[in-house]
Amino acid sequence: MDDNPRRRKSSSETPIVTASSECLMDKLPSCLIMDILSRLPIKTILNCRRVCKTWLHFISDSFFTELHLERSPTSLLIKTISNNPESRNLQLVQITGKPTGLRFRAVEEMKFVPGTNLPCNDFLIEHSCNGLLCLSKTFQFDFHEDIYVCNPILGEYISIPLAAGQETRHQSNFALGYSAITREYKVLHTFCSKTGSDFQPEAQIYTIATGKWRSIHKALRNLDIFMFDSFVGGSIHWELRDEGNCVNSIGSFNFENEQFSQFSLPPRYNEELVTLTVFEGCLGVSFFSTCLQPQYEIWVMKEYGKKESWTKLITVENPGFGELCEPLIFLNSGLILMMHCREYVVCYDTRTRFMEAIRIWQAQGNSYAMPYKPSFVSLKDVAKGEQLKMSRSCVIHP
Repeated sequence: MDDNPRRRKSSSETPIVTASSECLMDKLPSCLIMDILSRLPIKTILNCRRVCKTWLHFISDSFFTELHLERSPTSLLIKTISNNPESRNLQLVQITGKPTGLRFRAVEEMKFVPGTNLPCNDFLIEHSCNGLLCLSKTFQFDFHEDIYVCNPILGEYISIPLAAGQETRHQSNFALGYSAITREYKVLHTFCSKTGSDFQPEAQIYTIATGKWRSIHKALRNLDIFMFDSFVGGSIHWELRDEGNCVNSIGSFNFENEQFSQFSLPPRYNEELVTLTVFEGCLGVSFFSTCLQPQYEIWVMKEYGKKESWTKLITVENPGFGELCEPLIFLNSGLILMMHCREYVVCYDTRTRFMEAIRIWQAQGNSYAMPYKPSFVSLKDVAKGEQLKMSRSCVIHP
């Protein structure tokens, strides 16, 4: 006789889970379920949307959307530059905080393909906000066709027709922003209109779900293309340049009160190569100087709007590159990923003060990277009243 209880137990006594068994998740509070789901990788969440209607409802809830957006790590959005429109895809790469040799390990990778995630294959990324992308299609003579706002994670997009008179507007740029007070997304359009021999800066704004463009008074000079993260305090920021193309101040536009303003640059400043960034919720400026000894610096504004709060974050002497690097991601491990000449990524270790080129992705042809926070913000909620379209040839009418 076998006295081992493990051997005595017959297979017929083993509990069997059947289709009628209760799911433990059903016994949890909905807020706890959404908290658990918000911590999962993006691909896993997308699969969870397909499990059942209940889980789809949870992941579509505004509480889940805000929770996930708050926790969503800043990733890299990589655009391939190719003469072949079919090869101009986007790739999302989320990386670990520490590289192995010269290569980072990608925690999550997704390809955004036209027709599946994107509205078209020939586009320019104007800006991003809370996981939504603002895309434009450049027509001949540098005129723009419709502007698109899309969420490539969900494959949703809307098309925003531009106001009449595009043929008289030059140096058009667009930016997407969010008003936390009214919970509205807005598209800012800056351009120059020719009056006689002069060009006057002008601006219009489009509040999504209203269907109307409105003029904004006292516009500053036109925005630069936003390949970097510059959204702080409800405002976007860009470099303002004088007639000699030298940066002399920082321009901003607040999506709450819809007003333009200007900030002073840090006291340690030269007008050579300048770009903006965001560090731990603070506006940052990076400089590259070639005077006497090559030097790279990053400054942050500790108190928003107060010029006396500019503080130097890092200084890199003799960085080993001859052009400005645009900060992409500040990792918790003390590493800073930067885009060099929009050709390749370099990594700077703030502890060892060592900088080197690294490999993150494999791309055919040229490519550039920009910071991006993936989200589940749905245009079904954001763009009520607009004609919402799905990249998978599914049109949903308002």
